[in-house]
Amino acid sequence: MDKDALYFLKISGFIRSEKNREFQQTVQFIFNHLPKECMSHNLALDVHTNNLYHLYTLWQTEDSLVTFKSSHEFDLLKGAFQTLGNYQETMAGKWAEVQLFELNHLDA
Repeated sequence: MDKDALYFLKISGFIRSEKNREFQQTVQFIFNHLPKECMSHNLALDVHTNNLYHLYTLWQTEDSLVTFKSSHEFDLLKGAFQTLGNYQETMAGKWAEVQLFELNHLDA
């Protein structure tokens, strides 16, 4: 499988601290029901901003991502952000690998 053909989805939002457990349980339930075309899924708590969650998924094809975005599971995820906190944004696109390097010396 060519990495150039992968697609990502990121959903972000704030969850009230007293609702963290309920939100995490909802996300885990949805993760357990994702189709096999979802290659990776993660829920991350932002280290710089309190109560800001980011949900990441990686999809085999653009069609599988589009199908998911019109599914009941996607609506449930977005609804969990809206009901238990404050939905911020959804981002989706083609996945690209970025490699960083460090420059130690530059000849003039």
